[in-house]
Amino acid sequence: MKNGLRLLMTALFGMLCLQGKAQYTFTFIPEVQGRSIDNIYKVRISNTGSTTTANLRIVVTEAQAGAVVTIDVPQFQLMPGSGTIPPAAVYHAAVGFGNNKIATIIRQSGYFPEGDYEYCFQLYEGGNHNSELLGEQCFNYELEPFTNMQLISPYDEDKICDKRPSFNWQPLIPSVNGAQYRLLLVEVKDRQQPVEALRMNLAIINQRDIPMPMLLYPSIANELVEGKQYAWQVTAYQNELILAQSEIWSFTVDCEKDTTTLPVEAFRNIDDLTRGNFYIARGQLLFALQNNYAKADLTYSIRCLTKPDQTVKKLPTVSLDKGYNEVTIDLTDNTSFKDGYYYIMDVKLPDGTRKQLRFIYKQAE
Repeated sequence: MKNGLRLLMTALFGMLCLQGKAQYTFTFIPEVQGRSIDNIYKVRISNTGSTTTANLRIVVTEAQAGAVVTIDVPQFQLMPGSGTIPPAAVYHAAVGFGNNKIATIIRQSGYFPEGDYEYCFQLYEGGNHNSELLGEQCFNYELEPFTNMQLISPYDEDKICDKRPSFNWQPLIPSVNGAQYRLLLVEVKDRQQPVEALRMNLAIINQRDIPMPMLLYPSIANELVEGKQYAWQVTAYQNELILAQSEIWSFTVDCEKDTTTLPVEAFRNIDDLTRGNFYIARGQLLFALQNNYAKADLTYSIRCLTKPDQTVKKLPTVSLDKGYNEVTIDLTDNTSFKDGYYYIMDVKLPDGTRKQLRFIYKQAE
């Protein structure tokens, strides 16, 4: 009886000791922070106990290549609550690389290429990793590189008449939860290049926290001035961490040469359309092209830019005669097309050349 009571008391004491021991957990977002060595240090460590001295080992492995990066962060003070690694400890961290192709790429660029990664965080007591292991946590993620962010409209080097234009761009792919966009618009002065203007000039629009890949011209911003050139760029970010950045495009406000003022009903040459601003497809696409070869079907496909995961199906067959063709593609009965959505049509002409036509779909009135 006494032995049983003694065992019970020992078990209860052990449980109390376990409950009183500090717990250490890690918060890490691999799809964002797992893309570069610098961002791995942004891991957050939660400490439920008192201030303690610890050191951290980070081991990154790739499923096919094996170990690619090992980071030893020297001792630092781990405060109660949740926090990041102190900058001084990050500065003195020792980074080692594996003996494989992926490790070589990471060492040269600082970025992780496409792969299936495991990120393991091992927290040790005191100043070396041969002491007591306080906590360990691993995160797995199949990393895909972000596609280049594509601006859509106003088109590069276009001439438009709208002095309060809307801006549109392709969303971040693959998508990241919580990602937002920042748009910067500046005037390009005489003898300036757009990249210099964007870096040096006062912003006309510097809009942050944009949730969707489009921005209506802000009501509080001054309208653009005819005859002047402007440059713009979009950046995708999450919590101040830049994920991707677009090219820098420029356009000029010039109402006399506005490429969008021709009648919607006109069969404009497909070459003119691909160089111009966004085409408005009111229920149908109208364009003209020259076919110097035998009669054949037009090879084309359409993708949705507003929702890239949406598949466009059941496109009508378009037959081309030899010579000049005025093409009508009726989209009114196709449920793949939504009013106000942005699309891009990829066309392969009979001579083998490829064209792209960006358009906004509007329901026929």
